[in-house]
Amino acid sequence: MTTISRTASADAAFGVDLHQKLAMPPRPASPDRPPVAVGNIVFSPASIAAALKMALAGARGETAAELASALHLNAPEDAAAALAELADIPSGGDLTLRAPNTMWLDDALPVRDEYLRQLAGSVSVRQCDFAGAPDAARQAINTAVADATAGKITDLIQRGLIDTATRLVLVNAIYLNALWTHPFPAENTKDQPFYPERMSPAAIPSMRLEASLAYHRGDGCQSVLLPYRDGTLAMAVLLPDGPLSEFIQSADFRGALAGVLEDGTECQVDLSLPRFRIDTGLQLGDTLQSLGVRRAFESGADFSGISSEPLSISAVVHKAWIDVGEKGTEAAAATAMVMRPLAMVRKPKPDVRLVVDRPFLFAIADTRTGLPLFLGQLTRPR
Repeated sequence: MTTISRTASADAAFGVDLHQKLAMPPRPASPDRPPVAVGNIVFSPASIAAALKMALAGARGETAAELASALHLNAPEDAAAALAELADIPSGGDLTLRAPNTMWLDDALPVRDEYLRQLAGSVSVRQCDFAGAPDAARQAINTAVADATAGKITDLIQRGLIDTATRLVLVNAIYLNALWTHPFPAENTKDQPFYPERMSPAAIPSMRLEASLAYHRGDGCQSVLLPYRDGTLAMAVLLPDGPLSEFIQSADFRGALAGVLEDGTECQVDLSLPRFRIDTGLQLGDTLQSLGVRRAFESGADFSGISSEPLSISAVVHKAWIDVGEKGTEAAAATAMVMRPLAMVRKPKPDVRLVVDRPFLFAIADTRTGLPLFLGQLTRPR
């Protein structure tokens, strides 16, 4: 099974931190009414982390320390090397994976040669005229993201986020199109009841598959690993024993993905899984500040490793999209960080029957390293 790398473990921990912030309501629930997970979510920890790592490579002092801590990296110096792991995931055949990192620089911004050298192997550089034509630059970035994600992520940066004061935009885009190793037979898809928290059940299309899959029975949840063809990626489906909202806030959530990746046992699994499509758009500034990344957004930010011109982060935006069906998965995500100056064989009897008929979590990860590309949850059928 998987031996999870240090970088992947850091991204997974960062993903759990984000998921806990994004999936639960910001205000405490009343004592007689516990919180309920907010709804369907998908996001890419790897994409968001990539944008932050590009910034971290040029951060110094407390700014760097806060970014490294939020990303669960031992030191700021790890940022550039950590970017390479995403680029090293193999693809080809029936698995398409693209994950470009791009640094969009204002023509007038003086950028340190050392910063460019650090990122040269994993980040491409594009010049643009933020000062003279900010909206044209915004449209150019959005077009590049749409091209990289097969048109699934559009209008990533909305009007107003880039202006004449913008100096630098750090962008990551991820696109995945992969076929299951074990496709779900289309004739097995039937409407089945799904039981959301505190809502009436609803009938939704549910796929069904019997196959030999990695299965794990952990503390508080069951999980199963669905591999994709021609690569090392797989989707983990994690079904909590109780309410999803309680599981997300528990200590068991932190080890759930590692459990099926590292300790899954090959079993004949009879799996029922909803067919689903989710898209999410996020402004991450407040969320990142709640995770301790504060100085990077303030007048005291220190990105002196990038440029002699003082810079701070003005916005971090993220969009993600996923479509899971009988044949496989198509998914895309993009993150932009805006910076500005400081002013048919006989089947054996299944060992496991797993019916995913209530809110559940999912993750797409590299089974070699454990690096999580996408995390999410389905709480309510459309």
